[in-house]
Amino acid sequence: MPETSKPLRADAERNRRLVLDAAAAAFAEHGLEVGVAEIARRAGVGRGTMFRRFPTKEHLIAAIVVDRMDQAGARGRELFADPNPDAALFELLASMVDAAQTDRALFEAVGDTFLANADIRVAHAELIGVLDQLLRRAQDAGTVRDDVGALDLLMMFKGVCEAARPFSVDVAARQLELVRAALRPVAASERLSGRPPTLDDMERALPQVKGKASAQ
Repeated sequence: MPETSKPLRADAERNRRLVLDAAAAAFAEHGLEVGVAEIARRAGVGRGTMFRRFPTKEHLIAAIVVDRMDQAGARGRELFADPNPDAALFELLASMVDAAQTDRALFEAVGDTFLANADIRVAHAELIGVLDQLLRRAQDAGTVRDDVGALDLLMMFKGVCEAARPFSVDVAARQLELVRAALRPVAASERLSGRPPTLDDMERALPQVKGKASAQ
């Protein structure tokens, strides 16, 4: 996968946006089998323009995943200004659940291999950082238990998305309510064992990341 590129000219960025939006819509409607020629047609750009920016469908999928993570991170940063830290935290999680339901095929295609892509790793780390800040605000306000970390939340979020997959959006919302109930402050005797996992723990646990690190 290509490294993070320099800022694009306005016309190039416009074409890139058109391709990403067209591809995301096509994948959501028809799955990942949609051909790149059809995506270029939907975007209104030439195939040459598309292939210069995204040489393969894998490059395109990764770019959409990065884009979705960037959007979630931007929304989270907007929520820093919310005077209700608890509501801000769960508004971000709810928006992420909704997005994951829409873009399910994309995230399933990437799976646990995402950290092998440099751009996705950066976007993922930034999103976890935003989630961590929202979580700490809620913990400081005393509305969320203080023995959980951002990755705990991310794993619970993934569990909600996976469990709700065969059901309607209403079921996903219900599962998120259960997560919220589980995160209410508890007595000292009910604290979780061990420590919250970190991003470093996650990277060390994924074989493709360990293999990449050892090869460098």
